[in-house]
Amino acid sequence: MVSALFFIGIIVLVISVITGFLTGTFFGFIVALLSGIVSGMIFFALSHILNNQQSILFKLHQLEEIHKKQMKQEKKKCSNCKYEYESDLGSCPYCGRRE
Repeated sequence: MVSALFFIGIIVLVISVITGFLTGTFFGFIVALLSGIVSGMIFFALSHILNNQQSILFKLHQLEEIHKKQMKQEKKKCSNCKYEYESDLGSCPYCGRRE
């Protein structure tokens, strides 16, 4: 999608230059060129925004995966023997005390 918007922006710029030459007047050329530049800039800005959004979403997904791994590795400490074990276990695997 990002590359499509970028190429559409380039195509709009090229079409505006061609249209400007076909008008036959200097004023028509300037108007067509300026409108093409503005339209092209809009497409370029949209492609840049979408690219940034995709990179932010990718980084958020990576952070979410890291957070899930850290939550799975959360440890409990046995009050009897001070052994650290995973929080999803019902009792201490070292001494057997239930918490």
